[in-house]
Amino acid sequence: MISPSDLVVIIAAGGHQATYIIPNLYGKVRLRLVVRTGKSAQTLATRWPEAEVVTADLQVPKDCERVLDGASTVYHIGPSIHPHEKEIGLYMITAAKRISRKPGSVFKHFVCATVVDTQLRKMYNHDDKRYIEEALIMSDLDYTIMKPGDFFDMAFPVSVWLQMEKPVRHAVTAQQARSSFVVLRDLGEAVSKVILEREPHYQAQYPLVSIGPITYGEATLEVGKAIGKEIAIQEYSIEEGAGVVLDSIFGSRENVDPDTRDKMEIMIYFYRRRGIMENKNVLGWLLGREPTSIQEYVRQERDQPKDESFKAAFKA
Repeated sequence: MISPSDLVVIIAAGGHQATYIIPNLYGKVRLRLVVRTGKSAQTLATRWPEAEVVTADLQVPKDCERVLDGASTVYHIGPSIHPHEKEIGLYMITAAKRISRKPGSVFKHFVCATVVDTQLRKMYNHDDKRYIEEALIMSDLDYTIMKPGDFFDMAFPVSVWLQMEKPVRHAVTAQQARSSFVVLRDLGEAVSKVILEREPHYQAQYPLVSIGPITYGEATLEVGKAIGKEIAIQEYSIEEGAGVVLDSIFGSRENVDPDTRDKMEIMIYFYRRRGIMENKNVLGWLLGREPTSIQEYVRQERDQPKDESFKAAFKA
């Protein structure tokens, strides 16, 4: 069990996952929030004044060691589809090993975010995470691997659709494509539980799914019924869909590495042909309750709108 004096490091602390993790840890442990840019650091420092906020380039091994110095726990969220995602993950594991071997080290737990079904080598972002998982398992560190499904909140922006008279789903994947989704609130609760409870979760791997397997078309119909609106579909080509996703990850597709663009297009093609199918039982067991359903998610979005500061943190 973790103590209030423990220092917990959250990598990619301005991103989607961390936005739902930090509130569950804030005030219970010491937090070091790691981001890449000064803009993100300023946003987080304003929202979480008691946390330590630092910037780092995790492509630099010394920065990896610097952010882990004095920490007992790290939650590593790698930059998905980044051309050096694998290397960054390996650098972080190496840094944790070095820190843990220093005299007087307090490092105890490496919690790592990967993805469901890292066995799918044709999905390049899954394959990068497979190498990271292997290195972590062989590292002699006490670890937990969190393997979330697709983010439901990103695929189905219910809070936006509730405000639209005629909502539209801009579809990167086909209507018949099947997937398994995790609701970010569920993911944040599960990750926080693992960090705070610590020892019972050593050497565990948890696939984390709230909803599915379900087709995008079926999920869209269910959301439409729940919000009382028909949701129109605008389906992109594979190339344009890849560009839209790259815009959302990197801010612009224009200067993205060509290999990264290729990986994204192949990933979208795989989703359209095969999809991702995973069971929700593990997440339910970990949470001690049923994972969030589509109907419950819509109710939460309708009844508990995010305040402006939360929205700012979510976009950071």
